[in-house]
Amino acid sequence: MSDVSKVPIEFVQRLTAAQSALYAFICGLMGGLEQAADVLQETNLVLWNRAAEYDPDRPFMPWAYTLARWQVMAWRKKQQRSRLVLDDDLVAKVAAEMESGAGAGAAEAELRALERCLAALPGRQRELIAARYERGETVRAMAARLGQPENALAAVFYRIRRALHHCITTSMATEETA
Repeated sequence: MSDVSKVPIEFVQRLTAAQSALYAFICGLMGGLEQAADVLQETNLVLWNRAAEYDPDRPFMPWAYTLARWQVMAWRKKQQRSRLVLDDDLVAKVAAEMESGAGAGAAEAELRALERCLAALPGRQRELIAARYERGETVRAMAARLGQPENALAAVFYRIRRALHHCITTSMATEETA
């Protein structure tokens, strides 16, 4: 269904309102923000094309989350050769937890905290994170490019991840008490 005039306005409103929750959901399943934006666009196309199948008497988000999860799985099939792809069981568990657990609000808060914490990293660390998780560069390739031992670079990533975890945890705790 690509004819805009045939899509009910209520569906358009629900789809528009769901964008940040869908993005947070997809980010939670994928980990990479750049790839998540691409999958969100694919999800939006699928939702739009299947608008006629949506029952307005039923909740929109569970239906949208299901289709988003399918899009993540389709993306994963294309990326099977990459070691950055999570296994199917883990994706299913994360999806179930995000769909039923804390809800989209918590996922959005975590995403905001992650973005704040990433922005607070020193420039070199931000560049390393971007190379590894946004552009998909391997630690081995990065180590060769930077002229560093691979295990030394892996230790740097461990410290960065630990610092991000601490920052996000602290940020979330501060947000909850505010």
